[in-house]
Parts: sequence; structure tokens; C-alpha cells
Amino acid sequence: MVARAVTNRIRAVGLPLAFALGVLTIGAWAFGAIAEEMAEGDTAASDRRVADWLHGRATDPLTDVFQVFTWTGNGGFLAIVVAFAAVLLWRRGYVTDALFVVFAFVGAEVITFGMKQGFRRERPFFEDPLATATSFSFPSGHSLVSLAVYGSIAIVVARHAPSRRAAVAVISLAAAWILAIGFSRLYLGVHFLTDVVAGFAAGAAWLALLYLALEARVRYTSRYRASTNE
Repeated sequence: MVARAVTNRIRAVGLPLAFALGVLTIGAWAFGAIAEEMAEGDTAASDRRVADWLHGRATDPLTDVFQVFTWTGNGGFLAIVVAFAAVLLWRRGYVTDALFVVFAFVGAEVITFGMKQGFRRERPFFEDPLATATSFSFPSGHSLVSLAVYGSIAIVVARHAPSRRAAVAVISLAAAWILAIGFSRLYLGVHFLTDVVAGFAAGAAWLALLYLALEARVRYTSRYRASTNE
């Protein structure tokens, strides 16, 4: 009975919306749990072990590769990507999609800044750092904002893809790129593991919330146009 009720509810809402609700719930819960453990110092030892292990195995070729990945997650580069995508979508008449991408970026930046100022966690320290950063560490802005930006663009492209296979390929490519950006922050030693995971969790929750708003607007617009044409 319970399984049937859940299945019927998912069918009524729609699988994409049900999935977005699940991501929003899990992402928000995961971020809260990680933030609580980090604030209480429960993750300090494991974070330090992971950071030291990666730093001790760094090599010049890999460092160059991950510096490229981390560069594609910088705020300035993401702003250019968002501006280009928004203008392209706007000119093609996809106004809602353009706003979706812009809000994803702006909101993620605001969330990142507010959380960094709230938690004020210091970054990992090494005597021979591979990279340096001046802002606070928790959560990882590269992880959070990159997921919001590349994730929103991937969702928009997937929505207009000619086939399900193409949509899955776009989402998979974006996911792999986002993970590589997050890992680059660990490898370069400018973030702890919990910073990156928390950034992904918060970014996923924010993107899911925006997607729900996007779908609600699209459905409302479709129903309004249908009612006016009757």
C-alpha cells in the first residue's frame, strides 16, 4: 500500500520534479550534517589526513592539469560562461532558461559568501603549497558555484536535447567536469574534503530548488496560455 501510494504520488507530480525534491531534501540534510560535524571539530583529523595524503603525492603534470580544472571553476570565468549562455538563450527566445542560469550563478555566489563569513574556517596550510587562496574555506565556492552553473546549463541543454541519450550524455559530462573541479581543490590543497562535499551538497540543494521554481513557472505559463486560448 505504501509503495503504491508513493508510486502514484510520483506519477502525479512527475519523475523530474520528484527527483528534484529528493535532491533538495538530501542536499540540505547532508550540508547540515557536515556543517555540524565540522563546527564541532569531528572531521578535523580525517580532513587533515586526506589533505596530507594528496599533497604528498602531487606531481608537476597532475598539478598543471588540475590547475586548469580549478581555473574553469573561478568566479570570473564562470561569470563569462553565464553571460554567454544567458545571451544565447535570450536571443533564441528561452527567457526562462536564461534567467534560470543567471539566478543559479548569482544565488550560488551569495550563498557561498554568506556561509564562508558565517563559518570562517581557515584553509589547509602547507609549507610548500601548490596553490593559495585568501578567503575562508567552508564551503568550497568552486564546488558550490560550479555545480550551480554547469549543472543549470546542463539541465537547460538536456531539456532541449533531441533524444534521451543526448540528454544523459550532457548531464554525465557536466557531472564529471564538476567532480573534477571539486577534486582539483583537494589536490591543490586549498580545501579540506568536507569543504568540497559540503559545497556539492549546498550547490545541489540550491540547483534543485531553482529547478522546482523553473518547472512551476513553465507549468503555470502553459496552463495560462491554454486557458486563454479556450
